[in-house]
Amino acid sequence: MLQTLPSPLFYRALAILLLAPSGVLLSMSYTTITTPSPQTMSWGLFSVGVFLVAFGLLFPARIVLGGAILPPEIKQFVSRLAFLLPLVGVTLGIGAMVTHPSVRSLSFALTSLFICWLAFAALWRLSLSLPWTFYMGEMVSIFVSTGAWGAKDDSIAHQEFIQWTKGRVAGVPVGEKAPDGEVITLDGERKQLSSYFEKSDRPFVLNFGSYSCPHHRKRMGELHELFNRWKDRGVDFLTVYTAEAHPEDRWRLDNQYAQDEEYTGNPEDFCFYSTKTIDERKEMARWLQDKKDLQLPLVVDSMDNTLLYAYNSWPIRLYIIHHGKIVFSGKQGPFGYAPNELHDTLEALCT
Repeated sequence: MLQTLPSPLFYRALAILLLAPSGVLLSMSYTTITTPSPQTMSWGLFSVGVFLVAFGLLFPARIVLGGAILPPEIKQFVSRLAFLLPLVGVTLGIGAMVTHPSVRSLSFALTSLFICWLAFAALWRLSLSLPWTFYMGEMVSIFVSTGAWGAKDDSIAHQEFIQWTKGRVAGVPVGEKAPDGEVITLDGERKQLSSYFEKSDRPFVLNFGSYSCPHHRKRMGELHELFNRWKDRGVDFLTVYTAEAHPEDRWRLDNQYAQDEEYTGNPEDFCFYSTKTIDERKEMARWLQDKKDLQLPLVVDSMDNTLLYAYNSWPIRLYIIHHGKIVFSGKQGPFGYAPNELHDTLEALCT
């Protein structure tokens, strides 16, 4: 079931469900202060509070304190869990064990507030960064890869972000000169990236990605919508195919292709490894072009990954270049990759 459950739906449903215990605790806060009957300790609620504190400290807090590098949206989500789960547990535990009506009422009210905070600041907010074609099976695989105990040595995600981003989050800042470097066409011609935009006054949308990045595949519809809307309005486009995001021999995600239209049902048909030569990278680029009907012009990065590092574009990222300078610098992928965010900048440049 997890394989076909959209992640945004799961997190939004969970956020809404949390309103029920929040409402119950708010009601308990009111009845505690208005009912004159003697207050007794609740060992059941206390046990729930202890569990929440222990879970928060053993899992999300350890991931944060371990210092593993994660996608920014996941890092924010885990950080909020690390802060709010123990907070909910402590205030709930105090309310359960203290018999003074005013203290108990305040503790239950604060617990209710913190649960709402958890629901909307953590769960609902994360859901907004996820496409509806991103399923819980893939999300679970990503969380497992972070290292459940927070140790860097156990975090494949940390190792990959260090390898490909050097620990950086930011891309090339707006206003800076667009970095240059060699790209290779699918016909084998070697060119400079700047040759695509240096002699043109047209805005230039630069897309970085690979087939093995789920978010690149799942946002392809938005990317094509962007392309079709602006290609005849004076905007040029180019996709640079980079190092694989989730090859089988590195950061592997279980069953990540199962929901793609082109999936044959045979995992061996979708077993992709890190590319070692430029021909292998061109082959993967052609696969992306064929299986996703990629409409944007397509080249590949050099095997030195010059542009990947220069633009800090792993695993996926978007830019707009105009007059040789960066005018739009997209957020770091995977979850920060949002083709729809380019429309406003292009509208301003084309009017």
